[in-house]
Amino acid sequence: MRRTGLTLLALLVAFGARGDTFKKHKKWLQVGPNPSAIVALDLNEDGLPEIVTADIGTMGDPRQEKPANDELCLLVATGDLTYEDHPRLRTGFAPYAIVTANIDALKAPDLVVASFLATGNNDVALFRNMGDNLFEPSYLSAPDALLTYERTRDADDEPVFTVPGVTSVAVRDFNHDRYNDVVATGWASDVLLYFPGQANTKFGEPVILDAKGGPRDIKIADFDGDQEADLVVTLYSAHEVGLWRGDGKGAFEPAARFGSRGRLPTKVQVADFNGDKKLDLAVSHCYSDDSVVLFFGDGGFSFAVSQEILLGEAREVLEHEIRDLLVRDLNADGKIDLAVACYGSSQVLVLINESEPGAMRQTFRTESYKYEDARPRALCAADFNQDGAIDLGVALWRANAVSLLLGEPEKP
Repeated sequence: MRRTGLTLLALLVAFGARGDTFKKHKKWLQVGPNPSAIVALDLNEDGLPEIVTADIGTMGDPRQEKPANDELCLLVATGDLTYEDHPRLRTGFAPYAIVTANIDALKAPDLVVASFLATGNNDVALFRNMGDNLFEPSYLSAPDALLTYERTRDADDEPVFTVPGVTSVAVRDFNHDRYNDVVATGWASDVLLYFPGQANTKFGEPVILDAKGGPRDIKIADFDGDQEADLVVTLYSAHEVGLWRGDGKGAFEPAARFGSRGRLPTKVQVADFNGDKKLDLAVSHCYSDDSVVLFFGDGGFSFAVSQEILLGEAREVLEHEIRDLLVRDLNADGKIDLAVACYGSSQVLVLINESEPGAMRQTFRTESYKYEDARPRALCAADFNQDGAIDLGVALWRANAVSLLLGEPEKP
């Protein structure tokens, strides 16, 4: 699909910017090696959010017996920003992304994990929450015989990664049978995987959807207003964004595909940034462009107007290396803000939305939270200290830790 329409530019120079929306908690929480993803949610119904990290470790040759780490770290909240380290949960190798969702009839939320270097067909790990901080594991897989390898090879023409190379997951009851389904991106095989939920076996055999261009991140939303869930996917290798229309019966058809206005789009989030009651997209780029692009929705699968937000001082220099993108109203002013984990510059950049109501071009104030001897890799949001303000959890490489950025509560 050829992109047409208006483009907007906002240059944000974040170097030296101070932060005042959040304050760093002085104590870091130790987790496993190289946490690639982080979520925070009350898993045991005590009113306090637990912290879970997917710890990828160091990725090696997929032919090795253990090509990467294969664990989740579960930190159980005990109050006053203190946590107990729960025994590790075993996933497939290189757990790359994690979401919380209810995948059974029980009330407590469960964990769903994408395993990037999975061997033995443990592509997606499910951890059913049994209560009392106990989790029952099970695994979903796509038959290797139905997949092809589309990515990098070594000097011996051997795959550098495994198939399908799952990088993200999402959960929803797409076909209205009251059982949650799982969709995942198979980056190494250019596919989307749809696992239909079932009553007894939990999930059926996967439906494989073609998604050329390196599908990397996936989100669910109803873009065309037909009350059915659709998909938006970053197509990393093609430098594009793709959308699929859901039919409410578990089938998806390609609906749109357009350039992401940058190289290597990694993360996508869905929100209404300009308050027009239509869903917009935020797409971040990694390794080549220090940019986040906002695509303003027209009410369907069309995004005619976009705004590029440059975080670095020079376009041709990779300064920040964005690894994660979070969108949320972070200061309770009714506007959607942005936060990015910048691995290269060892910062979390928070973009506070200061736009006028109804403005097409969004304006942001940039705050910087610098980390010495650690690399921000992933973000989550929760009220960790129960003061009514949104806080951020930051997964840190090198330090193998989680830092908490505590939001300032509203003053009476």
